[in-house]
Amino acid sequence: MNSWDERYRHARYFYGRTPNYFVAEQLQLLEPGRGLYLAEGEGRNAVFAAGLGHRVTAVDTSVEGRRKALELAGDRGVQIIYGVADLLDHSWSGEQWNHIVMCYAHMQPEAMPEVHRRVAAALADGGTLIHISFSKAQHGRGTGGPPDLARLHDLGELREQYAGVELDYAVEREVDLVEADGHSGVAAIIELVGTKV
Repeated sequence: MNSWDERYRHARYFYGRTPNYFVAEQLQLLEPGRGLYLAEGEGRNAVFAAGLGHRVTAVDTSVEGRRKALELAGDRGVQIIYGVADLLDHSWSGEQWNHIVMCYAHMQPEAMPEVHRRVAAALADGGTLIHISFSKAQHGRGTGGPPDLARLHDLGELREQYAGVELDYAVEREVDLVEADGHSGVAAIIELVGTKV
């Protein structure tokens, strides 16, 4: 059992059953299409998207996350496809997606540029990137995100790593997060929305 399985094996949803505020806001602006949700955990964003009529595929390393995501989908009366895989195996990157959601997908620093490059490549022309993560200013705050500074994000680096995506909105700001046990309190956040060109 990996560390994410340990986190997700309890009855409660660690980040809650409702979608991330930013992801929900952006999804409601899109026409229904094929969406890919990477590092999707317990499925709160994917299930919300399916409820909006999107055809949803989620990927995460956690078997427990998948189990709870499918339970949540059942509770909401929607269907999602959920694959258990490491993002580094790139099994998800052979198709073209109308939108891709990266919600708090904090990988090892050596993996980030390649995964982000493949995310950009996997978007269909005109497709939408929705990305939210913790910035390096979050280090030491204790309100969410990895404790390792190297796994936190830098806005300038993200701009470079998502080459081929025109960022229509790219902001670093403080947000008061209320996401169950996982994210609680004022946090330093990066929000991105981009279009594949």
